[in-house]
Amino acid sequence: MNEFETLTHIIPKVGSVSRIYANIVAGRGISKEDVNILVEFRDTMPNGSTIEHEIISAVLNLPHENFSLMLNSLSFGLKNVIDTYKTYHILLDDMKLSQLWDYDLQSVECRLEEQLYKLREIDKDLIEASNSYEMTPFNGMTPSEISVLERRYYRLKAEYDKEKVRLNAINEERKTIIDMMSNIGNDIFERVNLKCDELLAVAEKYVSSDSNEEPEAKKRESETVSFFSLSLIAGIYEVCNGVQFSEIDNIEFFHAINLHPNSHPIQINNGEKVRVCYLISRLADTLESPQREQWLNGILANLDIKMRFYRSKYRQPISDMPSECNKAFADALREIFGK
Repeated sequence: MNEFETLTHIIPKVGSVSRIYANIVAGRGISKEDVNILVEFRDTMPNGSTIEHEIISAVLNLPHENFSLMLNSLSFGLKNVIDTYKTYHILLDDMKLSQLWDYDLQSVECRLEEQLYKLREIDKDLIEASNSYEMTPFNGMTPSEISVLERRYYRLKAEYDKEKVRLNAINEERKTIIDMMSNIGNDIFERVNLKCDELLAVAEKYVSSDSNEEPEAKKRESETVSFFSLSLIAGIYEVCNGVQFSEIDNIEFFHAINLHPNSHPIQINNGEKVRVCYLISRLADTLESPQREQWLNGILANLDIKMRFYRSKYRQPISDMPSECNKAFADALREIFGK
């Protein structure tokens, strides 16, 4: 076994967690395989004491260059995870990861119901065959007739046993899915972050002071930009979801408004385009140039609103004589934006 097997195995695992976090905040979602990686990380990652013993061993036995490369890589990955959670913890903690298995559970429960029905039907026939067979000494049947009943009974019994095995397998599959959904919990991102905090506190004792300045700079450059905070968008979501916009998940709405890569498009409901223009103007007013122009052009393009239309309509909800709907919408946004 590699003397530093634990340490060398942790680094790619931390990298996988960092990738999962980055995909989520960039609007690319999360897969069931990703959730399994997070669960494994949370449940199997060694504690800080174990890692520190291995780090000390590496310090004493590895060339400084190799040791520094290994430890800097670990530290960089842990910081990525921690920084992402710190910035997006509301978004991450609000995710219902167990819902990824909802379809699987519904599917297996449908198959379970079908199998139960099939087994009940066979059981009815089996009971009838058993009763008929047991009455043969009293109903004057010939040996050949008795043989027919006997064969039918044992055929149904074998069929029942076979289908019962299938039922048990489906039940076991259902139990596995339910156990998985239950095991995920509601605080997996928080617990992964705590584990990373613990490991980073150990690793930083041994990281050279000049480490990772260039990778950190690259990280900042490539980090997904969020124009607006989650708390602001959450307030807008409460007002607009299903009214100005078609129904959409709150996390997807956050990504779409922030123009995150691969975010799901949002659709404007009929008759709401003018009010959406006013909403866009309120959001744009919170930004400084050049971000303001960058976001405004992007959101108008995504919502298929022409700049000429936007400029001619966005103030309509606060005109001298606004409609009742426009006034109510403007008042609702005023509460969100504070003015």
